[in-house]
Amino acid sequence: MTNSSPFSTLSLRRRTHVPYETLLDQLPYAAVIYDTREKRIRFANAQVTELTALTRAELCKLGIVSLFPTLDPGLLKMKADNSEQPLEVSIATNIRRNGPLLDVHLTPTYLDPDGKWVLLGIEPTNVVESRNKELFRKAQIWDALQTLALAPQTQDFSSVLSKALEAGSSLTGANLLVIYEVNSTDYQLERTAVWGPAELLPEQIPPADLGVLQSIHVWVTGKRTLSTLDRAARASNFSYLASVPLAQENAFTGLLVIAGDQLIHNDQTLVVVQFLAAMINSFHQNHVLATNLKTELQEQGRELVIGSALIEMTHDAVVVIAPDLTIQELNPSAESILGYATREVRGQPYSNILVGADNLIPPFVTIQEGTSVHNLGNVKLYRRDGKTFLGHVRTVPIVVDEKIINLLVLIQDLSQEEHYRLRNQQLEQRALLGEVSAIFAHEVRNPINNITTGLQLMSYTLSEDDPNHEVVSRLQTDCDKLAEMMKSVLNFIRPVEYKMEPVNLGAAIGRLLERWHPHLARVNIQHQIQVEPGTPQIEGDVRALEQVWNNLINNAIQAMGQDGGMLSVKIRPVVTPNNNPRVEVSISDTGVGIPEEIRDHIFEPFFTTHRNGTGLGLAITKQIVNAHKGSINLTSIPGGTVFQVQLPIPNKTLKA
Repeated sequence: MTNSSPFSTLSLRRRTHVPYETLLDQLPYAAVIYDTREKRIRFANAQVTELTALTRAELCKLGIVSLFPTLDPGLLKMKADNSEQPLEVSIATNIRRNGPLLDVHLTPTYLDPDGKWVLLGIEPTNVVESRNKELFRKAQIWDALQTLALAPQTQDFSSVLSKALEAGSSLTGANLLVIYEVNSTDYQLERTAVWGPAELLPEQIPPADLGVLQSIHVWVTGKRTLSTLDRAARASNFSYLASVPLAQENAFTGLLVIAGDQLIHNDQTLVVVQFLAAMINSFHQNHVLATNLKTELQEQGRELVIGSALIEMTHDAVVVIAPDLTIQELNPSAESILGYATREVRGQPYSNILVGADNLIPPFVTIQEGTSVHNLGNVKLYRRDGKTFLGHVRTVPIVVDEKIINLLVLIQDLSQEEHYRLRNQQLEQRALLGEVSAIFAHEVRNPINNITTGLQLMSYTLSEDDPNHEVVSRLQTDCDKLAEMMKSVLNFIRPVEYKMEPVNLGAAIGRLLERWHPHLARVNIQHQIQVEPGTPQIEGDVRALEQVWNNLINNAIQAMGQDGGMLSVKIRPVVTPNNNPRVEVSISDTGVGIPEEIRDHIFEPFFTTHRNGTGLGLAITKQIVNAHKGSINLTSIPGGTVFQVQLPIPNKTLKA
């Protein structure tokens, strides 16, 4: 009941001719209008006459205390906040026959600002209590349904089942709720979730009871027990036990059991238990689906990480093409090989990037139509800078639901392999040439010696003024040159055993420059040597290294020519980018420099720019340096060239 009333705006004087009793009769509860000043009842509805067995006229003659013997009239005075709480009083049910008093709730509602007129609502206490119980029960059911609805949001599935059983307790009023699940190993039912005193029902149910429990089963006090659960319920003094099977995909998977100490009054409880079992089945299915989905997502995530790592780390170029044949993604290798960044080419037609491969277009179209084409073979492609390279191209269509969503183009850069192939071919040819040259040199030396001997005899037999002396002299010079060339060829070809010993490069090159001094002076070349203090010794073959320095000094003298210049030698310790300590010898000249187009060939055998050169000097020099595990490089500009030879420092020297 509320404190508002439809009469609050009406005048209560008799002359209004308003049928107040008729209006009061519209109320769903017994009610009277009480005059607080005259302290008597003015109007009453039909429900009051039924409650008290008095007519309206008789009621209007009664004082308030006569009708409500336990009421203190002072409690009906209007409060300052114009609100009143229900009063627990007794009403005389049959005044004429001294009938019993009935406990009622009296609710006052003031109809005017002065508090003269009060509408008194009258409800039997048992009716109010019954209604409150019903409201409480509804609120309890609502809370239980909310708990049931929110249960799946719990992270732990065991907590989901616990909340479901907690809600089931509120819905059914049961003292104990248990979930049993089938063990796939021995087909026993094992207790997996419980609400209430778990020890009152067994942890396991034997397979022999499944025949009874695979359908809805109810046991009540006085009924014969048919299963282990029934016997446990009777031993625990429960009034009833009900079980509903749990199933997934029409297969029996478990059991929902409830037990209580109050008998089931109707089938409503079983309906609620079946509803709860259906919800638990739904929770189980959702949990299985969520678990499978999580596992699948984790597996897919793992595969994506592995795939991404492979794409990122592979040396092959990977180009991802969208269904509309535009570039979607390039991996780092593709960016490096093709020369494009992904952000620059994303959304562009693939033909703008994979340039120079006309035979790629038909396969792409075919793949887009659904035919899988994998190996396209070796294709000549262009880099961004216009340079061509040979690439081995494969295509991998990415198919989802029988539809191609992407096309992966895998390009293996074969330029390095082609370089190695050509290099190996060149080495094989050189090896063959070396064998032929060695045989040729051996075979040619004897005839040259014979020719030289013959020329010497001819020279002895000619008179001093014979003009053929000049011809014989030129022939001997040519034979000497040819013999020297054969000697160089054999030195370059035959394996050499080096005698390794400590070498002080500063002292060795210094002595060598002293021997070169007369020749340098004749060609107007000044020289200097600079040895950085603390330069350690290296291990090497003194004679072989002397040949290296002789070749480089002779090369510098030839580069400076008749105009002369400056020959500089600098010796110092250095550390390579790989943190390897070495001694570097730099030999520089002030000659015309080496043209860029021939710098890559000057260490090749038989390559020379000098008319009388053999083309083996720098080739032998590099061979000796490599045999000493060193390196040789050059830097050249118009006006000078620097040869840099780096030789390793022995470990024992470093430790010392």
